[in-house]
Amino acid sequence: MAPVSPTAAFPPGFGPGTYGASFADVYDDWYPAISDAAATARFVAKRCQPPVVIELGLGTGRLVPELRGAGLEVIGIDASVAMLKSGTRPALVADIADLPLRPSTAVGAALCAFNTLFNLPTAPLQQRAIAEAARVVTGDGVVIIEAVTGYALAEAERQSVGVSRITVDQLVLAATVVDHDAQTVTGQHVDITQTGGVRLRPWHLRWSTPEQLDSMASSNGLRLLERFADWDETAFDHESDTHISVYRKAT
Repeated sequence: MAPVSPTAAFPPGFGPGTYGASFADVYDDWYPAISDAAATARFVAKRCQPPVVIELGLGTGRLVPELRGAGLEVIGIDASVAMLKSGTRPALVADIADLPLRPSTAVGAALCAFNTLFNLPTAPLQQRAIAEAARVVTGDGVVIIEAVTGYALAEAERQSVGVSRITVDQLVLAATVVDHDAQTVTGQHVDITQTGGVRLRPWHLRWSTPEQLDSMASSNGLRLLERFADWDETAFDHESDTHISVYRKAT
């Protein structure tokens, strides 16, 4: 596959580190239980042999304690220096679409949790990230992706504004614009505090449906092994808002 420049593909003003720069200082406070870390670790550990996992988009390291507690060695990758600095775990600063790793027989799984893949702004970049994940895991290794299905976003209002958080001394407004044709959502959290004034926290994602991800995976020699609605292995159907998809090399 021809190289794709991650930076060039982003909308004006956005880049690989934009999300981290916007949310690193508040991420753990705002999203302490955004998904079930313990269930994530159990799910991955059951499928990860040898017990070494690459987490694509490590962030603040929210999943690391549970993954290690499940007996896994964790290699973290994140494009945001700001996000990594807010954590305490060593990691590699790199884009998930361009991993600085050689293929290894020691890596049992590549994990891309909670919509991290969709921080890449185009389908070619997302496909490149899947290819990179497939490249660095062992022949029997798996690529595990957690994401929204996109079905609800495809029907969402084009524009919305609402209250995200409200306390005595803070108001956070959330504004979003959905481009159904491009399958993108651009958002802005307007963080207003009594002492700190106003801070803008922008974000952008490009969703892919499970069927589109399957096509990307197939193009990179992967086949769908399992798909569930959540980390507790609830059955997936077209009413599901999220999915956990497990891919393995077709050979």
